[in-house]
Amino acid sequence: MKRRIALGPVVALLCLCVVLTAVLTRAQVKRTYNAMLAGLPEQAARYGILDELDDILRAHYYSSSDNAAMRRAIAQGYVSGLPDGYSRYLTASERKVYQNEAIGEMRGIGVEYSKTSRSQMLVEDVMDLSPAAQAGIVPGDVIVAMDSIPINASNYDEMAQKLQSDKLSSLTLTVRSGGEEHSLTMPMGFEAVSVVSDHYEDVGYLKLTAFYATTPAQVKAAVDSFLQSGVTALVIDLRKNNSENVKSAMQTLDVFVPLSDQPAMRLVDRNGDEIDSYMTDAAAVNLPIAVLVSSGTQAAAELFACDLRDFGKASLVGTKTKGLGLVRELYSLSNGDAVLLCVGEMLPYRSERFHGAGLEPDLRAEVGEKASAIAKDSQFLAAVSLLRNEHEVTEQEETP
Repeated sequence: MKRRIALGPVVALLCLCVVLTAVLTRAQVKRTYNAMLAGLPEQAARYGILDELDDILRAHYYSSSDNAAMRRAIAQGYVSGLPDGYSRYLTASERKVYQNEAIGEMRGIGVEYSKTSRSQMLVEDVMDLSPAAQAGIVPGDVIVAMDSIPINASNYDEMAQKLQSDKLSSLTLTVRSGGEEHSLTMPMGFEAVSVVSDHYEDVGYLKLTAFYATTPAQVKAAVDSFLQSGVTALVIDLRKNNSENVKSAMQTLDVFVPLSDQPAMRLVDRNGDEIDSYMTDAAAVNLPIAVLVSSGTQAAAELFACDLRDFGKASLVGTKTKGLGLVRELYSLSNGDAVLLCVGEMLPYRSERFHGAGLEPDLRAEVGEKASAIAKDSQFLAAVSLLRNEHEVTEQEETP
């Protein structure tokens, strides 16, 4: 039997739905409009000065302006005004350099230098296994010419830029070393090595210049080799490690510490809310460890050093670290540029935050003269002495 539905109630119900929809829509539009009005004073204050500058420029500037360059400069200024001091606006070329260096693809020949009184280049430091190191350049050498062109005040900036060239090119340098000059031709650009190992008597030496994706496996291989050779203690050198790669640093930490009962690293935002964390694995190296630190020890390297000490696995030797505990993320922009933005602060296993404060060493040892061999490195020798004294104390405690 078919039922007939009365038309009147249906029409009334439809009309009611239409009215309710209109009322709700109007309320939402009103809320949105009010929110926009509330934000207008803030937006006016934010961009008012730019409008004033634009009016003055259009009325009085004597030349034409490059709108694209001005927009980029505004964006750079916007980021540089952030209070953290580490966020950066990167041009497309700077972005490429940053991304390449983050994975160990370096420009130039691997030297740090300063400008002499005669506008030449004094070599301050040489990166391990770089083209410069393999060519025999050492700190104290002076680069006086490039491709037979003497370096002077008028061309110094141009030559400095040339020394930072990418791969697929080479450069002939005239280097003054010990009063004598000689020419060296070397390739530009190289793959950085993050792990350098050596030993002094029965103490292993592990220099970590950075943390890359390949670092944990290389450290594990070096430590296994030490153990097989009878090494009884280990010195880890982080004095020039300013790496931002927290993930690789924590994976490297796994080689040395046991399974943790809480995160070895927590990344928190500006409200203190956790963004990310890292728990360690079950592996652990059972060797006395000393970690060499300095003001050049920054970011992920500070976290690594702090965690080793928090786990009771190491003592810190050297001078106070940088105190940079912020984590940056790279965000791409539509014009090919990018912003490198501080998104959070890393907190160590048990210690208080180290950002802005740095890590104080357990044994302070000042930097001595630069030494090419660890046997002459005063901070390394201080670490060895500390390890041996701790070992003697442990043996005495274990002796009934």
